[in-house]
Amino acid sequence: MRTELFFISQPARRCKDVRDVKLASRMNSWQWQRLRALVIDGAARFLNTQCRYEHQDPEMVRLFYQAVHATWPEVARKYPNSWVLVWYLRIYLLKRVYRKRWSDKIARERAASQLRRLRTKNTNQPSVRQVDTGASQARVSKRTRGRAVTCDRPVSPPGPEITVSPAMQCSAVIAHQHSGSSSSPASAQSHSIVPIQSSHAVFRFLDSMTPSLVKLVPDFLSAGIYDQSHLEDFFTWPEKAQRNFLLKTFVGKMNALELGAMLIALNCRRHG
Repeated sequence: MRTELFFISQPARRCKDVRDVKLASRMNSWQWQRLRALVIDGAARFLNTQCRYEHQDPEMVRLFYQAVHATWPEVARKYPNSWVLVWYLRIYLLKRVYRKRWSDKIARERAASQLRRLRTKNTNQPSVRQVDTGASQARVSKRTRGRAVTCDRPVSPPGPEITVSPAMQCSAVIAHQHSGSSSSPASAQSHSIVPIQSSHAVFRFLDSMTPSLVKLVPDFLSAGIYDQSHLEDFFTWPEKAQRNFLLKTFVGKMNALELGAMLIALNCRRHG
């Protein structure tokens, strides 16, 4: 800043913002930017930027003015009592305080909002879980009824027409009695859906396995195995032929455990 021969006295009207201070100081852009840089740097070094000018430590304020005057002595000579420096520092610290209050208010509101959402989520979790459980139970019940209806439909095996004999009609009653004495709920459910078209021989053979495979009675009937004579013929097949027949006929209807149980039963009947 060039040395001036005249002083710029403090205006009678109080400066309310930075623009008023700049106009009253009559500084050019370069001088104003230098003033701003000195104030911001000195305040960060000597003052508490979260407190107003009136609440600052007087000794630290004196050190602040001393550092600025040592860096730019023309300010003290041109502006009596360094009024431009004092007013800009007051406005700068006041803005910092307001900015800190606003950021704290936003942080508190965000924390409160997150807490409300968390409480609402925790409150709604039991009801959501109950709704999900009810919907799952309804889907399971609907799927079970659909399977029961599918298995209860009459299955027409290939070959000559079969007449329903009293023994065949009693197979459902036998299955129901057997399911009553079974210890496994899954076995009882599978016994309860045995169709009346199944012969007692096919049902007894499939029920003798562990686990019971009475669910495959309709599939045996569809494959043409629906009485004792057909079973005896099937027992005489070679082991490889029986395995291939099971894999092709009951694909997707038996898991590995059930297939193993079926092969063991067939092997026992073949060598028995």
